[in-house]
Amino acid sequence: MAVDAQSDPKTILVVDDDISVLTVIKCMLESSDYNVLLANNADVALRMAQRHDLSIDLMLTDVMMPDVSGPDLAKQMQVIRPQMKVLFMSGYADSEVVRVKVLDYALGFLPTPFTSDSLLETVKRAIIAPRSLSAVVGRRPQ
Repeated sequence: MAVDAQSDPKTILVVDDDISVLTVIKCMLESSDYNVLLANNADVALRMAQRHDLSIDLMLTDVMMPDVSGPDLAKQMQVIRPQMKVLFMSGYADSEVVRVKVLDYALGFLPTPFTSDSLLETVKRAIIAPRSLSAVVGRRPQ
């Protein structure tokens, strides 16, 4: 399921406070020829977004992190990179934060744990979806 060879390689910024999660996701995404940037907190992610020499097509972020929630980070990132698509991940699909800030607004969501295949398929759909539709790909069925 490699990225289309005729298109430019897509770059994904992965944000999670758990280094081991970042490492595993990086390996999964790189196996399909994605360029991967890693950030272990919101400040690092925001600094990367402010760099004009970096292309970021999609941000995959954990919903619940110590410094800021994924949805709050997404709002900040969209000011800097309005064309960047956002996909959320969390193992807390039943929590109030996820239900109110992510699922109820039909934002892209990938429940954890996930397989490499489900990650790659959800990322692929998010990247190829029109901007207006990118908010619903990967939405968890209710």
